[in-house]
Amino acid sequence: MNNKYLNETVFQHLLKISIELSSEEDTEILMEKVLIAAMTISNADAGSIYMVDQDKNAEFRTVLNNSLNLHLGGSSNNPITFPSIPLFIDGQPNKSAMIAHAINSTKVINIKDVYDELPYDLSAARKMDKDTGYRTQSMLTFPLKDHIGDIIGAMQIINAQENNDQGEPVTVEFTSDVEEQILSFASLGAIALTNKALIKNMEELFESFAQTIAAVIDEKSPHTGGHCKRVPELTLLIADAVHDEDKGPLASFTLTPQERHQLDIAGWLHDCGKIVTPDHIIDKSTKLETIFDRIHFIDSKFEIAKRDIDIRFQKSMINALKQGNIIEVQQLERSSNVAHKQLNLDRAFIQRINIGGEFLTDQQEQHIKEIAARYSIVINREKQSLLTEDEVTNLCIKRGTLNDKERLIIQHHMNVTSDILEALPFPKHLSNVAEYALGHHETMDGKGYPKGLTKEQMSVPARLMAVADIFEALSASDRPYKKAKPVSECLTIMGKLVLNNHLDGDIFTIFVRSKVYETYILKFATPEQLDDFNIEDIPGLSHYN
Repeated sequence: MNNKYLNETVFQHLLKISIELSSEEDTEILMEKVLIAAMTISNADAGSIYMVDQDKNAEFRTVLNNSLNLHLGGSSNNPITFPSIPLFIDGQPNKSAMIAHAINSTKVINIKDVYDELPYDLSAARKMDKDTGYRTQSMLTFPLKDHIGDIIGAMQIINAQENNDQGEPVTVEFTSDVEEQILSFASLGAIALTNKALIKNMEELFESFAQTIAAVIDEKSPHTGGHCKRVPELTLLIADAVHDEDKGPLASFTLTPQERHQLDIAGWLHDCGKIVTPDHIIDKSTKLETIFDRIHFIDSKFEIAKRDIDIRFQKSMINALKQGNIIEVQQLERSSNVAHKQLNLDRAFIQRINIGGEFLTDQQEQHIKEIAARYSIVINREKQSLLTEDEVTNLCIKRGTLNDKERLIIQHHMNVTSDILEALPFPKHLSNVAEYALGHHETMDGKGYPKGLTKEQMSVPARLMAVADIFEALSASDRPYKKAKPVSECLTIMGKLVLNNHLDGDIFTIFVRSKVYETYILKFATPEQLDDFNIEDIPGLSHYN
C-alpha cells in the first residue's frame, strides 16, 4: 500500500474517531469503531477488544472475523460465548494466552506466526483455532492504558492481508509502520474508555454524596427519618406519570433520561440545607417542647395552683368554723369543688392543645388566654401568671407545633439549600438540579420561598417536586405532631392547596387520576391508609378530555 495513501487513510480514521469520542455515549460501540478502524488500516481479517474485569480476567467485549463472518458483542446484539481469559493462574501470570501476557507485561506484542513463535506459549490461540476452524497466523496485541498508566484492557488484531503477485490474498506480518499507526488507535480507545470511566465514577461519586447528605439529614431526626429517601422516589413516580400523560395542558411534556437523572439528584438534595437546622426544632413534637416538653413544668405549676386553692379555701373555712357559720363552710366547700373541677378541666385542655393539630379555633385560643389570666402562683415569693407569655404564644399556634419564629428557622433551610446548590459547580448535564430542588416550597401564586417564584417562572419538574414533598409529609407515619393520615384526607388537603393556588392543579390531577399515590403507599406506607373514596369528590381536580 502506498505510504502517502496509508497516512491519509490513517488520518481520516483518526479524525473520525476523535470526533466520535465526544458524541458516542456507548463505550462498547465506540471501542468497536476503534477496532474496525484499526482492522481497516492494517487490512486485518479479525480483531477483538478485551476489558479487565474485577476478578482479573480479560473479558471479551467485541469479536470480529471476516473470514468466519463472525460479529459478537459490540453493536451486534450477539452474545459472546467465549470464556474470559484469566490473567493469573494459581497466583502466577498466565503465559498460555497472548492477551494475558500483553496485559501483564504491558508491552505491545507483534507475532509473525503464532504457530511458530518462541518464547511465547500460544497454546490458547491454537485451541481456539481448533474450536472455530480458523487459522491464526500474524497477531498484533496492544494493551490499553488509562490516564494513570493502569492497564484496563487490550486490543488484538489478527492476520494482516495482502495480495500476492497472482492477486490472491495472503496473510502477512504486521509491519512496524502499521504497528506504530495502530498504536494511535489503541491510545484513542484507551482515552475513550478512561474518559467514560471517569465520568461514570464522578457520577457515582456525586450521586453517593447526595444520598449520603440525605441520609445524614434523615438521621438528625427520628421523626423525619426516610423523608429525603422517599421524596426522590415519589418525585420520579409523578414525573413518569406526567411524562406518560397524553391529554390536557401537560400532554406535550416529555422527560429525557438526562432530565430524569437530574430530577432524581434534585430529590436527594432538596432538603440539604436542613443540615444546619437545630435538632430541637426539627424534632418539636408538641407546642411547648424546646429542649424538653414544658408541659411537665406547667403540670407542676397547676399543682401549685391547686395547692393555693386548697390553702385559700381552708383558711376561709377555718374562719367560718370559728364564727360558727356552718352555712358559709358548706358554701366554701362547694366553691372549692367547683374551683378544683375547673382547674382539672383547664389542665386537661392545655395538655390536649399542646399536642398540636391541623387547626386551632379562635374559641380555643381565647380559652388559653383566659386560663393564663385565671391562675396566678407564687414562686420564690414572686407572684406570676401560671402561663408565661411565651407559653401562651406557643399554645396558641394555629397549625402544627412550630411558632412563627421557629417556622422562619425551618424556612431558612431553603436559603441554605439554595446557597449550597448554587455554590456547587454542576456540569452541564446536571445544570437543572438546583432549579428542580428549590421548587418544592414555592407556590403557584409566588408567595412561597426561597425565591417567591410564580408558576410561570418554574419548570414542570420543579413544580411537581412540591406535590411529592407535601404528599410524603401528609401521609408519613413518622411525624412528631400527627398520625399517618388516610389517603382521602391527604388528597383533600392537597386539593384545597390547589384551589388556594398553592400547588399545580394539572400535576395534582395527573397524580390523583393515575393513582400514583397508591403505588407509593403500598411501597412506603401502610395499606390501611388506602381508604375508600370517590376520586371525583377530591377538590382541585382539572377536567379535560
